[in-house]
Amino acid sequence: MGGGGGGDGGGGGGGDDTVYTVTVSGVGYRNEGYKDDGTDGIPPEPQKPPQLPAADDDTQSRKFKLSRSEKWRILKNIGTVSIAFMVQFTAFQGTANLQSSINASDGLGTVSLSAIYAALVLSCIFVPTFLIKRLTVKWTLCLSMLCYAPYIGSQFYPKFYTLVPAGVLLGLGAAPMWAAKATYLTQVGGVYAKITDQPVDAIVVRFFGFFFLAWQTAELWGNLISSLGKSTASSYYSLELIF
Repeated sequence: MGGGGGGDGGGGGGGDDTVYTVTVSGVGYRNEGYKDDGTDGIPPEPQKPPQLPAADDDTQSRKFKLSRSEKWRILKNIGTVSIAFMVQFTAFQGTANLQSSINASDGLGTVSLSAIYAALVLSCIFVPTFLIKRLTVKWTLCLSMLCYAPYIGSQFYPKFYTLVPAGVLLGLGAAPMWAAKATYLTQVGGVYAKITDQPVDAIVVRFFGFFFLAWQTAELWGNLISSLGKSTASSYYSLELIF
């Protein structure tokens, strides 16, 4: 018994330590240590944080801010750019394909083509970004397309001092022209997609496809016109020999 008393005494010495029990019920963990908080030891149910008000989606409003007539204006501009490139490259490709034959003297035609593509390489590195930032896409496209005119006009007076500088000017204008064209088609494609509620990628690809459809026909028309001109010149020369 004394030993038991000693044990009780020892237990009494450690009576300052309070033991709490945690029981599991159907609603969760019951912690007796928090029963004085008014929740009977059961933690409150977790609450979802209040949802923030949804941001106003102004996509629809942006659509209706754009006039429906803008859709047809975009299509008209795409057609205008495509036809302009087709006409210009009908003239340029037709003359470029014949440079080694009609301007064969001293290799003038070949030298002029070399000047074009050498200037084009340098232009691709430096000119497009510089010019588009200062003139915008529209005026860069207009100005760059005019750079083709001197080379085409120089075919009426083909000399080294006319064709080669004109070829360099053409090469310098070609890079910003193609960059401005691609930027313009991409920009108007995005606007057109918002107006018609269609995917942007699909519209941009469609615009590029229509453009290259028109542009690739320039090779066809240029070669046909060149062939017709050569056959007419041969017939005229043959008649001169006969008479």
